[in-house]
Amino acid sequence: MLDILHQNDFSFSAEIIPPRNGTDFTEVFENIRRLKEAGFHFISVTHGAGGSLRGGTLPIAHYASSHENLTAIAHFTVRNVSREDIENQLIDHHYFGIHNILALRGDSPDGIDATFTPAPNGHQYAYELVEQIAAMNRGEYLVRKNFDPEGPYRKGMPTRFCIGVASYPEDPGAESIEYLAKKIEAGAHFSITQMIFDAKIFEEFYLKIVNKFGHSFPVLPGLRIPVSVKQLERMKNKFGIKVPGNLLNAMREAEPRGKEAMEKVGIEYMKTMIADIRRLGIRGAHLFIMGDPGLAIELKKNLS
Repeated sequence: MLDILHQNDFSFSAEIIPPRNGTDFTEVFENIRRLKEAGFHFISVTHGAGGSLRGGTLPIAHYASSHENLTAIAHFTVRNVSREDIENQLIDHHYFGIHNILALRGDSPDGIDATFTPAPNGHQYAYELVEQIAAMNRGEYLVRKNFDPEGPYRKGMPTRFCIGVASYPEDPGAESIEYLAKKIEAGAHFSITQMIFDAKIFEEFYLKIVNKFGHSFPVLPGLRIPVSVKQLERMKNKFGIKVPGNLLNAMREAEPRGKEAMEKVGIEYMKTMIADIRRLGIRGAHLFIMGDPGLAIELKKNLS
Protein backbone atom coordinates (compact mmCIF):
# COMPACT_ATOMS: atom_id res chain seq x y z
CA MET A 1 0.00 0.00 0.00
CA LEU A 2 2.71 2.50 0.94
CA ASP A 3 4.63 1.49 -2.19
CA ILE A 4 1.67 2.63 -4.30
CA LEU A 5 1.68 6.05 -2.66
CA HIS A 6 5.44 6.45 -3.04
CA GLN A 7 5.70 5.12 -6.60
CA ASN A 8 2.93 7.25 -8.12
CA ASP A 9 2.91 11.00 -8.49
CA PHE A 10 -0.76 10.98 -7.47
CA SER A 11 -2.92 7.96 -6.73
CA PHE A 12 -6.64 7.56 -7.28
CA SER A 13 -8.50 5.11 -5.10
CA ALA A 14 -12.10 4.34 -4.26
CA GLU A 15 -14.16 3.10 -1.33
CA ILE A 16 -16.49 0.21 -2.17
CA ILE A 17 -19.57 -0.64 -0.08
CA PRO A 18 -20.62 -4.31 0.04
CA PRO A 19 -24.15 -4.91 -1.26
CA ARG A 20 -27.00 -5.54 1.13
CA ASN A 21 -27.13 -9.18 2.22
CA GLY A 22 -29.25 -11.27 -0.13
CA THR A 23 -28.79 -9.02 -3.16
CA ASP A 24 -26.79 -9.80 -6.31
CA PHE A 25 -23.09 -9.39 -5.56
CA THR A 26 -21.93 -9.57 -9.19
CA GLU A 27 -22.48 -5.83 -9.63
CA VAL A 28 -19.84 -4.95 -7.05
CA PHE A 29 -17.36 -7.25 -8.82
CA GLU A 30 -18.14 -5.52 -12.12
CA ASN A 31 -17.59 -2.12 -10.50
CA ILE A 32 -14.19 -3.27 -9.24
CA ARG A 33 -13.28 -4.40 -12.76
CA ARG A 34 -14.29 -1.00 -14.16
CA LEU A 35 -12.19 0.81 -11.56
CA LYS A 36 -9.21 -1.40 -12.36
CA GLU A 37 -9.56 -0.76 -16.11
CA ALA A 38 -9.85 2.98 -15.45
CA GLY A 39 -6.47 2.94 -13.72
CA PHE A 40 -7.48 3.29 -10.07
CA HIS A 41 -4.56 2.27 -7.90
CA PHE A 42 -6.41 0.57 -5.05
CA ILE A 43 -9.78 0.23 -3.37
CA SER A 44 -11.01 0.02 0.21
CA VAL A 45 -13.96 -2.14 1.21
CA THR A 46 -16.17 -0.94 4.04
CA HIS A 47 -17.22 -3.09 6.97
CA GLY A 48 -20.91 -2.72 7.80
CA ALA A 49 -21.99 -2.43 11.41
CA GLY A 50 -24.08 -5.36 12.64
CA GLY A 51 -27.43 -3.71 12.00
CA SER A 52 -26.51 -2.67 8.46
CA LEU A 53 -26.62 -6.30 7.24
CA ARG A 54 -23.83 -5.90 4.71
CA GLY A 55 -21.35 -8.74 4.97
CA GLY A 56 -18.62 -9.55 2.48
CA THR A 57 -15.75 -7.20 3.30
CA LEU A 58 -13.05 -9.86 3.25
CA PRO A 59 -14.35 -11.82 0.20
CA ILE A 60 -14.73 -8.63 -1.85
CA ALA A 61 -11.23 -7.48 -0.91
CA HIS A 62 -9.90 -10.93 -1.77
CA TYR A 63 -11.69 -10.88 -5.15
CA ALA A 64 -10.17 -7.50 -6.03
CA SER A 65 -6.70 -8.70 -5.08
CA SER A 66 -6.77 -12.20 -6.55
CA HIS A 67 -9.02 -11.79 -9.64
CA GLU A 68 -8.35 -8.19 -10.67
CA ASN A 69 -4.82 -7.77 -9.27
CA LEU A 70 -6.03 -4.59 -7.59
CA THR A 71 -4.70 -3.76 -4.13
CA ALA A 72 -7.49 -3.78 -1.55
CA ILE A 73 -7.78 -2.32 1.94
CA ALA A 74 -10.24 -4.08 4.23
CA HIS A 75 -12.04 -1.91 6.78
CA PHE A 76 -11.86 -3.51 10.22
CA THR A 77 -13.87 -2.35 13.24
CA VAL A 78 -13.75 -3.19 16.93
CA ARG A 79 -17.45 -2.69 17.60
CA ASN A 80 -18.91 -5.79 19.33
CA VAL A 81 -15.67 -7.77 18.86
CA SER A 82 -13.37 -9.16 21.57
CA ARG A 83 -9.58 -9.13 21.31
CA GLU A 84 -9.64 -12.87 20.70
CA ASP A 85 -12.08 -12.54 17.79
CA ILE A 86 -10.06 -9.65 16.41
CA GLU A 87 -6.96 -11.84 16.33
CA ASN A 88 -8.87 -14.69 14.66
CA GLN A 89 -10.38 -12.40 12.03
CA LEU A 90 -7.05 -10.73 11.29
CA ILE A 91 -5.51 -14.15 10.76
CA ASP A 92 -8.30 -14.83 8.22
CA HIS A 93 -7.21 -11.67 6.39
CA HIS A 94 -3.56 -12.76 6.60
CA TYR A 95 -4.33 -16.19 5.12
CA PHE A 96 -6.32 -14.62 2.27
CA GLY A 97 -3.48 -12.24 1.43
CA ILE A 98 -5.27 -9.07 2.55
CA HIS A 99 -2.45 -7.21 4.25
CA ASN A 100 -3.88 -3.69 4.15
CA ILE A 101 -6.23 -2.86 7.01
CA LEU A 102 -8.14 0.33 7.83
CA ALA A 103 -8.39 0.14 11.62
CA LEU A 104 -11.59 1.78 12.89
CA ARG A 105 -13.64 1.91 16.05
CA GLY A 106 -16.80 1.54 14.01
CA ASP A 107 -20.01 3.54 13.81
CA SER A 108 -23.46 2.33 14.72
CA PRO A 109 -25.82 1.71 11.80
CA ASP A 110 -28.66 4.13 11.10
CA GLY A 111 -31.51 3.95 13.56
CA ILE A 112 -29.48 2.28 16.31
CA ASP A 113 -28.21 3.81 19.55
CA ALA A 114 -24.99 5.65 18.70
CA THR A 115 -23.40 5.20 22.12
CA PHE A 116 -20.33 2.97 22.09
CA THR A 117 -19.81 0.19 24.60
CA PRO A 118 -16.76 -2.05 24.14
CA ALA A 119 -17.30 -5.77 23.79
CA PRO A 120 -16.19 -7.91 26.75
CA ASN A 121 -12.39 -7.92 26.53
CA GLY A 122 -12.70 -5.61 23.54
CA HIS A 123 -11.26 -2.23 22.61
CA GLN A 124 -12.66 1.19 23.44
CA TYR A 125 -10.60 3.13 20.87
CA ALA A 126 -9.24 2.62 17.37
CA TYR A 127 -5.64 3.20 18.50
CA GLU A 128 -5.96 0.06 20.69
CA LEU A 129 -6.82 -1.94 17.58
CA VAL A 130 -3.77 -0.41 15.88
CA GLU A 131 -1.66 -1.55 18.85
CA GLN A 132 -2.98 -5.10 18.53
CA ILE A 133 -2.28 -5.26 14.79
CA ALA A 134 1.20 -3.77 15.29
CA ALA A 135 1.88 -6.42 17.94
CA MET A 136 0.96 -9.18 15.47
CA ASN A 137 3.35 -7.59 12.98
CA ARG A 138 6.03 -8.14 15.63
CA GLY A 139 4.90 -11.75 16.06
CA GLU A 140 3.21 -11.08 19.42
CA TYR A 141 -0.08 -12.95 19.92
CA LEU A 142 -2.63 -13.23 22.72
CA VAL A 143 -1.98 -15.68 25.51
CA ARG A 144 -4.62 -18.35 25.99
CA LYS A 145 -5.40 -18.59 29.69
CA ASN A 146 -4.71 -21.98 31.31
CA PHE A 147 -3.24 -23.23 28.03
CA ASP A 148 -0.18 -21.12 27.17
CA PRO A 149 2.67 -20.25 29.54
CA GLU A 150 1.95 -17.02 31.40
CA GLY A 151 3.39 -13.86 29.91
CA PRO A 152 2.45 -10.63 28.17
CA TYR A 153 2.21 -12.39 24.80
CA ARG A 154 2.88 -15.61 22.91
CA LYS A 155 5.61 -15.46 20.25
CA GLY A 156 4.62 -16.48 16.74
CA MET A 157 5.13 -15.70 13.06
CA PRO A 158 5.01 -11.96 12.32
CA THR A 159 2.22 -10.70 10.09
CA ARG A 160 2.86 -7.86 7.65
CA PHE A 161 -0.18 -5.66 7.83
CA CYS A 162 -0.04 -2.10 6.54
CA ILE A 163 -2.24 -0.20 8.97
CA GLY A 164 -4.44 2.69 7.93
CA VAL A 165 -6.60 4.83 10.20
CA ALA A 166 -9.31 7.44 9.89
CA SER A 167 -8.71 11.13 10.55
CA TYR A 168 -11.15 13.96 11.04
CA PRO A 169 -10.25 17.40 9.63
CA GLU A 170 -13.48 18.99 10.82
CA ASP A 171 -13.17 17.99 14.48
CA PRO A 172 -12.84 21.10 16.67
CA GLY A 173 -9.62 22.26 18.29
CA ALA A 174 -6.55 20.05 18.59
CA GLU A 175 -8.45 16.88 19.52
CA SER A 176 -8.41 15.43 16.01
CA ILE A 177 -4.63 15.79 15.78
CA GLU A 178 -4.14 14.34 19.27
CA TYR A 179 -6.25 11.28 18.45
CA LEU A 180 -4.38 10.81 15.17
CA ALA A 181 -1.09 11.12 17.06
CA LYS A 182 -2.14 8.25 19.34
CA LYS A 183 -2.84 6.09 16.30
CA ILE A 184 0.49 6.97 14.70
CA GLU A 185 2.37 6.26 17.92
CA ALA A 186 0.51 2.92 18.13
CA GLY A 187 1.81 1.94 14.70
CA ALA A 188 -0.42 3.43 11.98
CA HIS A 189 1.18 3.83 8.55
CA PHE A 190 -1.29 6.13 6.72
CA SER A 191 -4.65 7.83 7.10
CA ILE A 192 -7.80 8.45 5.06
CA THR A 193 -9.92 11.39 6.18
CA GLN A 194 -13.64 11.52 6.71
CA MET A 195 -15.65 12.94 3.81
CA ILE A 196 -14.73 16.54 3.14
CA PHE A 197 -15.89 19.17 0.63
CA ASP A 198 -13.76 22.13 1.70
CA ALA A 199 -10.14 22.22 0.49
CA LYS A 200 -9.28 25.03 2.90
CA ILE A 201 -10.32 22.95 5.94
CA PHE A 202 -8.24 20.04 4.67
CA GLU A 203 -5.25 22.32 4.11
CA GLU A 204 -5.40 23.66 7.68
CA PHE A 205 -5.67 20.13 9.04
CA TYR A 206 -2.85 18.78 6.90
CA LEU A 207 -0.48 21.61 7.83
CA LYS A 208 -1.05 20.75 11.50
CA ILE A 209 -0.04 17.16 10.73
CA VAL A 210 3.06 18.32 8.85
CA ASN A 211 3.96 20.60 11.74
CA LYS A 212 3.76 17.67 14.17
CA PHE A 213 4.98 14.72 12.08
CA GLY A 214 6.64 16.17 9.00
CA HIS A 215 5.77 14.92 5.51
CA SER A 216 6.49 11.26 6.26
CA PHE A 217 2.93 10.26 7.25
CA PRO A 218 0.62 9.96 4.20
CA VAL A 219 -2.86 11.46 4.54
CA LEU A 220 -5.43 10.94 1.77
CA PRO A 221 -8.49 13.20 1.62
CA GLY A 222 -11.79 11.33 1.52
CA LEU A 223 -13.87 12.88 -1.27
CA ARG A 224 -17.34 12.35 -2.67
CA ILE A 225 -18.47 13.87 -5.94
CA PRO A 226 -21.48 16.08 -5.14
CA VAL A 227 -24.47 15.37 -7.38
CA SER A 228 -27.48 17.19 -5.90
CA VAL A 229 -28.67 19.79 -3.44
CA LYS A 230 -30.45 17.03 -1.50
CA GLN A 231 -27.22 15.05 -1.13
CA LEU A 232 -25.28 18.07 0.10
CA GLU A 233 -27.99 19.05 2.57
CA ARG A 234 -28.00 15.50 3.93
CA MET A 235 -24.23 15.51 4.37
CA LYS A 236 -24.45 18.83 6.18
CA ASN A 237 -27.46 18.10 8.40
CA LYS A 238 -26.93 14.43 9.24
CA PHE A 239 -23.16 14.17 9.44
CA GLY A 240 -22.19 17.75 10.23
CA ILE A 241 -19.93 18.00 7.17
CA LYS A 242 -19.25 21.59 6.14
CA VAL A 243 -20.46 22.41 2.64
CA PRO A 244 -18.99 25.61 1.14
CA GLY A 245 -21.59 28.17 0.11
CA ASN A 246 -20.22 28.46 -3.42
CA LEU A 247 -20.72 24.72 -4.00
CA LEU A 248 -24.25 24.74 -2.62
CA ASN A 249 -25.18 27.83 -4.66
CA ALA A 250 -23.75 26.35 -7.87
CA MET A 251 -25.69 23.15 -7.30
CA ARG A 252 -28.92 25.08 -6.65
CA GLU A 253 -28.44 27.02 -9.88
CA ALA A 254 -27.93 23.78 -11.81
CA GLU A 255 -30.85 21.94 -10.18
CA PRO A 256 -33.57 23.23 -12.56
CA ARG A 257 -31.52 21.94 -15.52
CA GLY A 258 -31.57 18.40 -14.20
CA LYS A 259 -29.32 15.55 -13.14
CA GLU A 260 -26.61 15.90 -15.78
CA ALA A 261 -26.18 19.61 -15.07
CA MET A 262 -25.74 18.95 -11.34
CA GLU A 263 -23.27 16.12 -12.01
CA LYS A 264 -21.24 18.46 -14.22
CA VAL A 265 -21.09 20.98 -11.36
CA GLY A 266 -19.91 18.21 -9.04
CA ILE A 267 -17.18 17.03 -11.43
CA GLU A 268 -15.89 20.56 -12.00
CA TYR A 269 -15.90 21.32 -8.27
CA MET A 270 -13.92 18.17 -7.47
CA LYS A 271 -11.41 18.90 -10.25
CA THR A 272 -10.68 22.27 -8.64
CA MET A 273 -10.59 20.83 -5.12
CA ILE A 274 -8.15 18.08 -6.09
CA ALA A 275 -5.94 20.61 -7.87
CA ASP A 276 -5.84 22.71 -4.69
CA ILE A 277 -5.03 19.66 -2.57
CA ARG A 278 -2.24 18.50 -4.89
CA ARG A 279 -0.40 21.78 -4.34
CA LEU A 280 0.12 20.67 -0.72
CA GLY A 281 2.12 17.65 -1.83
CA ILE A 282 -0.67 15.17 -1.09
CA ARG A 283 -0.03 11.77 -2.68
CA GLY A 284 -3.60 10.88 -3.69
CA ALA A 285 -7.36 11.17 -3.31
CA HIS A 286 -9.77 8.54 -2.03
CA LEU A 287 -13.24 8.72 -3.60
CA PHE A 288 -16.31 7.48 -1.76
CA ILE A 289 -18.51 5.57 -4.22
CA MET A 290 -22.03 4.69 -3.15
CA GLY A 291 -22.86 2.58 -6.22
CA ASP A 292 -22.03 3.11 -9.89
CA PRO A 293 -18.41 4.29 -10.24
CA GLY A 294 -19.08 6.10 -13.52
CA LEU A 295 -18.65 9.64 -12.19
CA ALA A 296 -15.46 8.73 -10.32
CA ILE A 297 -14.04 7.23 -13.51
CA GLU A 298 -15.04 10.34 -15.45
CA LEU A 299 -13.37 12.57 -12.85
CA LYS A 300 -10.13 10.58 -13.08
CA LYS A 301 -10.16 10.83 -16.89
CA ASN A 302 -10.59 14.60 -16.59
CA LEU A 303 -7.55 14.81 -14.32
CA SER A 304 -5.24 12.33 -16.05
